[in-house]
Amino acid sequence: MKKIVLIAIAVALLLSSFYFYNQYKENMKTYHKSDVYFTIKSGDTLSKITDELFNKKIIKSKTFFKLYTRYKGLDTKLKSGSYLIKAGIDIDELLKKLSSGKSDYKIITIPEGFNLHQIAQRLENNGFIKKDELLNAKISDYDKANLFDNDKKVFYELEGYLFPDTYYIPYTAQSTEVISILFNQFAKNYSQEFRNRAKELGLKNSQIITIASLIEKEAANDDERKRIAGVIYNRLRLNMPLQIDATVIYGITKGEKNIPRLYNKDYQYESVYNTYKFTGLPPGPIASPGIKSIEAALYPEEHDYLYYVYTGEGHVFSKTYQEHLKNVNKYIK
Repeated sequence: MKKIVLIAIAVALLLSSFYFYNQYKENMKTYHKSDVYFTIKSGDTLSKITDELFNKKIIKSKTFFKLYTRYKGLDTKLKSGSYLIKAGIDIDELLKKLSSGKSDYKIITIPEGFNLHQIAQRLENNGFIKKDELLNAKISDYDKANLFDNDKKVFYELEGYLFPDTYYIPYTAQSTEVISILFNQFAKNYSQEFRNRAKELGLKNSQIITIASLIEKEAANDDERKRIAGVIYNRLRLNMPLQIDATVIYGITKGEKNIPRLYNKDYQYESVYNTYKFTGLPPGPIASPGIKSIEAALYPEEHDYLYYVYTGEGHVFSKTYQEHLKNVNKYIK
């Protein structure tokens, strides 16, 4: 009987050893199937880092990772940084990466409505590109599918075609690679559906992006984007000047700065972007539109409005000039 008990204990120990060994093997793996961007912020604790690794499906067991990190003496040595975690590495390689403090990329956000000057400045400030490299870049070097054919009168060929988004740009990226990343994201978001819709409207893709950029600069909120698009289309159809202040400012400054208030002399400024002096669309976009402004340009609201004025919270719309004057007197001081 004693022998049987000893055998049972030995088997139990063997099975438990086998189980724990398998658990060890399983938890020493990482489980993400593709590369993952992972950021440790200054002050992040081991628990916070572990939670993030688990949420991103990099590790399988939070308990194992914490215990193993402490066992290796690295629980206080994981450093802040922006890391690219390659798929297929083990926990030791992961810990080596996270304790190196050597960032692989920078996170850069391009807001909706930024013009090319603002984008170029942000990229230069982060050490990726000289401002003039972007301002002087040719769209033909990046638009391999020939989707966009700007008017030759544009100030900058890539204006409007760098997508507003958050980017994870490698530290090692050259200037042309950086531009490609931003342009390719734009081309990816400007889907085949959008291209087909532009044809239905009888417009070039570049004209759609120009309209979208005007909507981006004019709209105070998402709800009015398509309504503003409708005003633009109504005025184009009637051959009325668009009379959009943002185009006047862009024509005067070439996007280098903002003008908080326009005067009569500004509206007379000689520029192909001045939509008070010239009917039709300006020669190209004046900023980078977001997806909602592009959708509004493609699917405008149908109505009879020709005017709108800002109220402080949004715009109020009118069909006649008389109505518009009443609204101007009411809201503009």
